[in-house]
Amino acid sequence: MKKYLLIALMACCSVHVFGQSITLNDLINISNLANDDAHNYLVNGKGFKNEYLQEVNGHTVEHLRKIAGNKTQETVIIGEGYKLSNGTTLRTVTYKSQTPQHLFNLITQAKSAGLKMNIQGADAANNIYLFDNSFYHIAVYVNRDNTFGSIEVKQKEFLGFD
Repeated sequence: MKKYLLIALMACCSVHVFGQSITLNDLINISNLANDDAHNYLVNGKGFKNEYLQEVNGHTVEHLRKIAGNKTQETVIIGEGYKLSNGTTLRTVTYKSQTPQHLFNLITQAKSAGLKMNIQGADAANNIYLFDNSFYHIAVYVNRDNTFGSIEVKQKEFLGFD
């Protein structure tokens, strides 16, 4: 009995060490947060560390990185976006991983969430998957040699009626 308990405990620990840090819902939720809140969520809740800050078009863009137990890197970039004439900021969140399986998991999550896949194609460097709904545009790029990739979640301007 102790053997089975030890095996189950080791399996759970290895899943935690090598598991993916971010889900599609996390990325979508982060795109709705102000930069400070997104930073706190990623650092305190997901174990990412601040890599560097940069100024882009008047926005402070923050690069956060996490190195997993198997030495693969995950990076989340927050702070990108643009301001609408009414003062609302539409944000973009980018996730990069050296493990293509993480990106394929996010593609599966997008399909399961009912997001419409508009395009599945390729260019010279990447396999490209584009998803869309009324609120978000999601682009997934997986390098053709399966060594890395990224996903970009962009908020869309929603024209509602009051």
